[in-house]
Amino acid sequence: MCGLAVAVDCVGDRWTLLIVRELLIQPRTFSELQLYLPGCSPNLLVSRLKEMIGRGMVCQKEEGHKKRGFYQLTRAGLSLREVVESLVRWGGELIPKQRGLSERSPHWLEVAVPAILRPKLNLGSRYKIQFLIDDHEFAVSANNYDLDVIRGKSENPDITLNVSYEKLLAMMSGYLPLKSLTQNEIESKQYPAKAAALKKLQEILS
Repeated sequence: MCGLAVAVDCVGDRWTLLIVRELLIQPRTFSELQLYLPGCSPNLLVSRLKEMIGRGMVCQKEEGHKKRGFYQLTRAGLSLREVVESLVRWGGELIPKQRGLSERSPHWLEVAVPAILRPKLNLGSRYKIQFLIDDHEFAVSANNYDLDVIRGKSENPDITLNVSYEKLLAMMSGYLPLKSLTQNEIESKQYPAKAAALKKLQEILS
């Protein structure tokens, strides 16, 4: 009767948590999960999804009259966000020490960026940052202790960042200074001077 032991039994498998990551972003079809989980065989994915449905973490929602619908997290599954974000922060610190990491997808940043920013929120946190990473767009909007992810292009962002996947992770994790951003990589109508925009970013990340 140990909460940790029960939790590890439910989510200790690598693919279970990666499925949760994908479904935290948005509901997915089986084909989409296959696409975004390289290395996970169809049979293994079916097995993990059945286990997660049986444990009340995932449910399947039919789309119209189609038999094959979307998989989405239940309330219990959504409550794993804090766990996933903690692991993202912990694992992010290890990335520079790893070799042979090649798989990447810009939409994974929709989980990674909020994971890094959420612990830094305070009563006065109010900002919206638009990210354009390898042709993938999303925004993060903060209002005090609330943090929302906006898929696609948002209206009136305070700052827009157009950088590579690797550079964004390195800056967000503190391995690369913000001053390494070029004029073409940062844009802001609210802070037209690059120095002012960098200062605002520093405040957000500190």
